[in-house]
Amino acid sequence: MQISKYFLIYLGICLGLTACDQASENSSEEIKPGSGEYYFQQGLKSKLPAEMLANFKYGLNSSRIDNDTVHLKLLDGVIYSFNQLRYYDSSLVYSSKMIDQSRIYENIHFEATGFYRKAIIHRSLNDYKEYFRNAFISRELHLADGDSSRAGQRTIEMANAQSRLTDYTGAQQTAAEALKLLDPTDSTYFSTAYNIIATAYRNQGFQSDAKREWRNALAFAANVKDSLSNLNNIALSLQDEKNYNEAIIIFENILRSSDSTNILSKARFLDNLAYTRWLQDSTANVEDDLLESRNIRLLNNGKNGLLASYDHLSNFYRNKDENVSKLYGDSLLTTARELNSKSAQLNAIEKLIHLSPMESVKKFSTIYIQLSDSIRSENAQAKNMFAKIKFDEEQKELEIDQLQDQTALQAIEKEQLQDQIIILSLGSLLVLVSGGFGFYYLRQRHTRDKIREAHRTESRISKKIHDELANDVYNVMSSMDSIAPNMLMDKLENIYNRTRNISRENSSIPTGADFLPHLLSTLSSSLPADARLILRGENSINWKSLSPEKKIILYRVLQEIMINMNKHSKASLVAIVFSEENRTLHIQYSDNGIGTSRQSLKAGNGFINMENRILSIKGKLNFETEQEKGLKVLIQIPI
Repeated sequence: MQISKYFLIYLGICLGLTACDQASENSSEEIKPGSGEYYFQQGLKSKLPAEMLANFKYGLNSSRIDNDTVHLKLLDGVIYSFNQLRYYDSSLVYSSKMIDQSRIYENIHFEATGFYRKAIIHRSLNDYKEYFRNAFISRELHLADGDSSRAGQRTIEMANAQSRLTDYTGAQQTAAEALKLLDPTDSTYFSTAYNIIATAYRNQGFQSDAKREWRNALAFAANVKDSLSNLNNIALSLQDEKNYNEAIIIFENILRSSDSTNILSKARFLDNLAYTRWLQDSTANVEDDLLESRNIRLLNNGKNGLLASYDHLSNFYRNKDENVSKLYGDSLLTTARELNSKSAQLNAIEKLIHLSPMESVKKFSTIYIQLSDSIRSENAQAKNMFAKIKFDEEQKELEIDQLQDQTALQAIEKEQLQDQIIILSLGSLLVLVSGGFGFYYLRQRHTRDKIREAHRTESRISKKIHDELANDVYNVMSSMDSIAPNMLMDKLENIYNRTRNISRENSSIPTGADFLPHLLSTLSSSLPADARLILRGENSINWKSLSPEKKIILYRVLQEIMINMNKHSKASLVAIVFSEENRTLHIQYSDNGIGTSRQSLKAGNGFINMENRILSIKGKLNFETEQEKGLKVLIQIPI
């Protein structure tokens, strides 16, 4: 009865949350009829997907689209409407349009949203490889935009894709990564992440671990539906353990509270309760409940649920009427093929081997062997496939960064050429001071040459590590996947991830419009999981006025500070404040870590490297630190 009490407590909490979740949307701004924003709002108010789609399209065709954001919002609305109507081809076309348009408008948020929409479409099409790929790209764009919360949400989509393709270890690792990125207020996504981890445990046979993680999911459930779903999953784990009494108590409590959920959820709970009663007692009269659940699913297009109904009904009739049992086995196979669920197909064929006449057994046995081999092969490839997608996409990003790097170097060289022209043009007028000016120019050129060469060296190191070392490690992982113990594969993956991180630390730095998002992404991703970053003033700086070499040096210095903080400070709070005064950029860093002595700080190579970098651009670098009093850094860079 402990579970029952636990259920009632959480149900009360979730009912309270649901009541608080009712909010109305208010807007004080007047929206002009016939404008793009007007049709967007009309689309949001529409109850039917077709009506919604019509309004969003009217908005796109309106001659009065107020701004770029409204245009992108309307495109997103069209995509969403097509998804609701299951017009996935059209949805994909408009998703690509939104991505292209977002790039023109330089709107990273909507570009990321476009890839997210594509991910959801591919999920609906059961194409989990593309589901993962697009979710990953969306995640990386949100990180570049400094939006770690949405990056965490997309990471959950990646974990779900891995789970769907039975890469359970990978799904657990990715879901754990998502938990570090999510905002504490994202309760629904926290619940989903724990649910993915729990599902992986259950599918691997670790029922106690699964129940623990589903209780974590339950604690974050934002509504009654999610709470009941998590309780249902806990009961299924109890069913797996043959603890039928406790499972039945939970299912009964869930079913009594299912009126607030949709009809398909109610069908699931009814089916699970009836089947568990039959597992406990094969003479139990549960036929009507099993058939009622089946009928609800048929009437409401609940095809995924039908897999469970047909499985349970086939088992129920197995010792009562083999012909009926076979009919449900055939229905299970047909539905599994429609949904492209190979595991369900395998389950159905296994039933049909035992229920079919001898002339059909050989055919089903051959199909069973082929399908079983296919599933084993796919499972073996799944982990490496997802690692390869990450590797390929990161390779693309590296190539883009290197192109931007070349642009930055060209800008430096252009500035250098302009200096030469100025000197040559004024040479005849400055004969008296030519010696002194020449010395100054040579010194400036020497400084720039040093910065440029250092930048080239960092990029070369990054590319060599990523292209050669990381690739070699990945190839070793691929070749040993089927023969190496899991412990060894985990160690190789750890080495691969560390290699990739080193590559990132030394990768090229965009110095154009993407500089600030890239910098903010690096700062936020450098934080420990339990630390918080506060940023102020970053959007008030005219970053265009800062030269490429100064941006590169500022990025590297802040990166070094964050790396040292992560390794040594044990800080839970980091604050970075940007300001501009008298043509000078001021950056104030502070944390609440353990601090250190000035002697220890100056003895390290990190401090010397940072100081030399800042001095090379005539900047200033000051540290304030004491034991147990945190660290403060003041950076000043002339603009």
